[in-house]
Amino acid sequence: MIKVIFLFRFRSDLAKEDVRRWWLNEHGALALKNSGMRRYVQNHFVGAVDAAHAQAGMGYDGCVEVWFDDLEAYERTLSSPEWKALEADGPNGLDMTTLMGGFVDEHVMRWDADPDRRPYTSALAPAS
Repeated sequence: MIKVIFLFRFRSDLAKEDVRRWWLNEHGALALKNSGMRRYVQNHFVGAVDAAHAQAGMGYDGCVEVWFDDLEAYERTLSSPEWKALEADGPNGLDMTTLMGGFVDEHVMRWDADPDRRPYTSALAPAS
């Protein structure tokens, strides 16, 4: 299993909440069409606790974590039409000049993913 992380900023000419909705919904739907991805996680840097903690001083608006079975799955995915569509959609909300990414070695030290049986949801996701 390999993992790639991408960090980026939103376009400065768009409202952050509008970009977050686009990223979660339209862009996220495009990402999910990439069947070579084993896992896809969006991390929205917002002031979930309070405004003083928004973006944690990082200067980025979000990051994406993407898992692939192996390097071949990564390369196949990045050369697919679905990935090309995802890349083409990026400038609709992201400042592509700030995009940074790379492979990481993940070391999970604790994973209490289901302590209280609550589903993971997002405040930005439309109600079902």
